[in-house]
Amino acid sequence: MVCCKTPEESVIGTFVLDSEVGCSSCVEAGPEVMSFEEDATEGMLRGYRFEFDGGAYHAGLYEFVYLESSVVLVLYPETASVEHFGLIGSVLQSNYRVGQRNIREQCNGLLDCVWRREGG
Repeated sequence: MVCCKTPEESVIGTFVLDSEVGCSSCVEAGPEVMSFEEDATEGMLRGYRFEFDGGAYHAGLYEFVYLESSVVLVLYPETASVEHFGLIGSVLQSNYRVGQRNIREQCNGLLDCVWRREGG
């Protein structure tokens, strides 16, 4: 039986970049691992952490914002390695599309970067 989940339910967990698909920019610029927590820490906001090559990272809170015809994953970085220090205190509106088993982001007109659910 196929069950529909909300984006808030689908994003919970850890997603690992599939380096075999998408563009070279996925590996060069994108996070290797995306982790999204289930428990809300401040109101409706939940925690996230993005880990990049070489130990770089940024982490903070996230939420979904529902617009007229789309859902946007919004990140609020609170901590970061020196490589991403400039993101602290900013608001990042992502272009991620959250599915039940993966997260996708368009990297050119035809291909997507894909992060697959760990263990799934």
